[in-house]
Amino acid sequence: MYTHLKSIAQMGAMAVAIATANLAIANEQAESTESATTSLLEQVTVVGKNLEGRTTSIGKMDAAITDIPFSVSVITQDFFVATGVKTLQDAFQYSAGVNGGPFGIDSRGDWSTIRGVSPTLYLDGMRKSVGSYNNTRQDPFTLERLEILKGPASVGYGQASTGGIINMVSKRPQEEFGGEVWVQAGNFDRKQLAVDVTGAIDEDGKWLYRLVALKRDAESQTDEVDDDSLIFMPSLTWRPSDQTSVTVMWNEQKNETGSSTQFLPWNGTVLDNPNGDVDLEVFLGEPDFDRYDSEQTAYTLSFDHTINDVFSVSGNYRKSESEVDYRTMWPMFFQYPGSVYPRLMADGRTAARTAYISDHTADSETYDLRLNANFDTGVLEHNLVLGYDVQEITTDNDRGYAFGTVGFIDVFNPVYGQLSAAEQTALSAVTTTNTPSSTLEQEGIYLLDQIKYGQWIASIGFRRDDAENSTSGVAGKDSDSETTKQFGLMYQFENGVSPYVSYTESFEPIAGANINNERFKPAEGEQVEWGVKYQPEGSNLLFTAAYYEIEESNRLMDDPAIPTNQVQAAGGEIRGYELEVQGSWSHIDLIASYTKLDAKLQEAGRDTVYISAVPEEQASAWVTYRFADQLAGLRVGLGARYTGTTYDGSDNSALETDSYTLVDGMVGYEMENWFLSLNARNINDKEHLTSCLSRGDCFAGESRTITADVRYKF
Repeated sequence: MYTHLKSIAQMGAMAVAIATANLAIANEQAESTESATTSLLEQVTVVGKNLEGRTTSIGKMDAAITDIPFSVSVITQDFFVATGVKTLQDAFQYSAGVNGGPFGIDSRGDWSTIRGVSPTLYLDGMRKSVGSYNNTRQDPFTLERLEILKGPASVGYGQASTGGIINMVSKRPQEEFGGEVWVQAGNFDRKQLAVDVTGAIDEDGKWLYRLVALKRDAESQTDEVDDDSLIFMPSLTWRPSDQTSVTVMWNEQKNETGSSTQFLPWNGTVLDNPNGDVDLEVFLGEPDFDRYDSEQTAYTLSFDHTINDVFSVSGNYRKSESEVDYRTMWPMFFQYPGSVYPRLMADGRTAARTAYISDHTADSETYDLRLNANFDTGVLEHNLVLGYDVQEITTDNDRGYAFGTVGFIDVFNPVYGQLSAAEQTALSAVTTTNTPSSTLEQEGIYLLDQIKYGQWIASIGFRRDDAENSTSGVAGKDSDSETTKQFGLMYQFENGVSPYVSYTESFEPIAGANINNERFKPAEGEQVEWGVKYQPEGSNLLFTAAYYEIEESNRLMDDPAIPTNQVQAAGGEIRGYELEVQGSWSHIDLIASYTKLDAKLQEAGRDTVYISAVPEEQASAWVTYRFADQLAGLRVGLGARYTGTTYDGSDNSALETDSYTLVDGMVGYEMENWFLSLNARNINDKEHLTSCLSRGDCFAGESRTITADVRYKF
């Protein structure tokens, strides 16, 4: 069923054939295509000097956010710069319904939840990764923007979580010459140099190029853990005519870091300890052993062809290979006899350690082919998408453990390199076991139609997916088929108020298996949402409000007993509402949000429990003021983020993690081609925990980070 992945060259041939054929008829079509839809790959525009865009390609259909009867946010590079974003987790923390970093700072990857559920990550409309700890983390500098669709989105994407998707949009070649050189320095010995340059190769603008590169040498707030990165991302676009473009992109990335997450014990963090408080920047492993080194090579081919005023066709293909060399240690998850402290001995400060090593790999091939049509049937205006997509992803995790035999650690005063001969021998003896690889194969066909009738907008979508999940060396495959659908209805009043209601479903085949090599079942969910959007006439401000109810099953979550394992919950119920305002007004750029959430698990034999690490409330606001007249060029930004109480996931939600409020700021000055800025996150250096889990560990939040930036734009 999936043999077409092995002949993907046909897609490239199709793109070239379309382009070549188009040359012969370009002159005849020049007049008729003057008003035709522009390239789907380049059509998205961003309105406003900072913060959020007003148009999005999310859902694989270009449409204004005010025309979509669903909750959508778009975060641009300008917002990254204004708020000092260093990771994707940072970028999520000012959007309604999104919790960036529920498990604290983590050098291994970017974690978040949308409406209480981990989202599915996409890059340029195709799935970025499957599973955990098997890929590099995406650097925000490589992106034009983030597109966040909240709630189930399977009709457009097939493999999407109940919470929603985050689509990362890569920087692509532009015809106008331009770019920037960026130098950054900060605390934790952070040093970074980045370059982004684009333009036309020839006078006619048929060949365009772009080069994005970054080199970072840095430490992290966790002692003994570095945060180094090297990125090389060139791309080339061929535009044989005004109707056709073909883009090839190469992404080479290498990150060298360790485990900034230390799985800190309860006592000394969220609970009292007679020895005092554990330093939230403490490192509890062995510096010479700990590492998390990841590499990725990815190639992307995309094409877009406008056939006439009605039809256009576009497609994307990506092949990606990644590997991770992972070595770490943490205090054992063990209750010592005679101790009243979970995971600590009777002295309340000493713990035996677990050593874990793994070699992760992930290989994927994905493509997506779409036919778009814009036409009228009587009084109805249609924006229709018919699509077909395929993915094949193989993940492999060879791993090994040593429990309690690799030395003790004093969590209040760690001393490294003190292993006895027997402990050193035990650590050296830890080797990986060759575990079977897992392969997820999926293909889907989907139909989306946005219909306008006067001031009414209806969104209708259907999708059929067939998925197979197999394990090497294990007979048979798990096969799943599902039809998902979405419906939305909006009415746009002349005063800019647009109420809507929508229903969406999700179906997410999950590659991989648990520690017992039991393959994961697909996660499924459905959502009903009521909302309203308001954009005052002539303004760039957008106000949104939404209430939603979500039902989900087969939720993938961390194992309460083993940090590196994952299990599935029977089901969950999530209720919540969100308020958000974003945009620009006069000299002010603003984004503010409020979220109220009630997220509970439902499992046989258990009391109803709150989903772990999901805050009940969130609120945030960021304001940038751009001065004029004698102070023209000066910018000042100030933001605050409130995160409410979270629970540990136990039956009675016995352990709560306190709420916290963090303050961020920016001062910048722009003169001609230069922009100088000073950014600070968590200005008052408030120590805080983002969450604690029932298995006995807590996660440290980001401490104060300061960066000084010099950007030269040309």
